[in-house]
Amino acid sequence: MKRNITVLILLALLLALLVLPIQAEEGLSHVTDEAAILTEEETLQLEELCRSVSEDYSVGVYIVTVDDYAVYGSDVYEVTCDVYHEYTMGKGSERNGIMLLLSMDSRDFATFVYGADAEYAFSDYALLLLEDAFLPHFGEDDWYEGFRAYALTCQDYLESAAAGEPVESGDGILYVIVIGVSFLIALIVVSILRAGMKNVRTKYEADAYVSRDLALTQRRDQFTHKTTTRRKIETNSSSGSKSHSGGGGHGRSGKF
Repeated sequence: MKRNITVLILLALLLALLVLPIQAEEGLSHVTDEAAILTEEETLQLEELCRSVSEDYSVGVYIVTVDDYAVYGSDVYEVTCDVYHEYTMGKGSERNGIMLLLSMDSRDFATFVYGADAEYAFSDYALLLLEDAFLPHFGEDDWYEGFRAYALTCQDYLESAAAGEPVESGDGILYVIVIGVSFLIALIVVSILRAGMKNVRTKYEADAYVSRDLALTQRRDQFTHKTTTRRKIETNSSSGSKSHSGGGGHGRSGKF
């Protein structure tokens, strides 16, 4: 009798071990709309999109909305990091993932990237470009299209990274080229000036340096060109965001 009870207990434990991973996986949500800015249908569609992208590239893609991040902390980026770690987000043992958090009352947003694979795909420059995908929609209060653009752009960046071509800035190479060309031009100019100075001898009379044709008694204004200055009026865009590091990863924050 005791042996039968022991066998039943072992079978129950085995069944529990088989069921728990499934329940834990089903309990993970890629879209958490605490601020209730999405309809139920929109939430389900975004959940399916984010889950599909996450499974295809083994990098979690997450969306979180809250009414006011200040309830959880003093900095929107730090709150985003805390949420990511508190709920053990991410895929695989390294918990690779990217999360976008919106705080509706203050219209603050933050992105957080964690894990080597995720950071390879989402450099700070890539995050800056990513903002250009969703911020225009958020500026019009079009939450669904903004989140959809975010998820699809994440998919594009992850696909590029998987092909060994992550989104990176070419500014560094351009900077080196500009410096090199400038140095070469300066070297040529100095060489020409030094060559012209070889036959120069010291003159002690001031009149040798005075032009006989110099006359300041007449003044004439001649129109050659005009300069037009344009000032760009900033709107809700990534130009006002800033980069962060911390929480074991990196990200950006700003207004929408």
